[in-house]
Amino acid sequence: MKKIILLTTLTLVLFACNKPLLKYNSDFEGTWYSEPQYNSVMGVFVSDELVFSGKEGSYQVDCQDTCSTNLCECTGKITGTPEINKQHTIIRLNSQTPRTFSLDAEPYEQGGSWYMEVDGKKYKKQ
Repeated sequence: MKKIILLTTLTLVLFACNKPLLKYNSDFEGTWYSEPQYNSVMGVFVSDELVFSGKEGSYQVDCQDTCSTNLCECTGKITGTPEINKQHTIIRLNSQTPRTFSLDAEPYEQGGSWYMEVDGKKYKKQ
């Protein structure tokens, strides 16, 4: 019984340390594309996509940019509630299969465009 109470308390403490991403910094809101990188397996350039809108977020990986103005034919997608840890170093998409991202640089403006750096990749706001 003590173990159950301890685990429950620990879980609540861990979740209490996270804050909704857009409540912390509204500059994250929007659609972000990573810089294109050549995928030798697919034989094309691909980008990753992060979307933060309200209480929802999504991450798509290895998307092609040959469809039109949007990315397409992504190899995977995760959706969930975006949160940021207390230290502002980790973004988590809280879903059935939570995914964490290392936040290397928060959104910043440069030359009239917005950028951020996540998991070692530079993303540009669309």
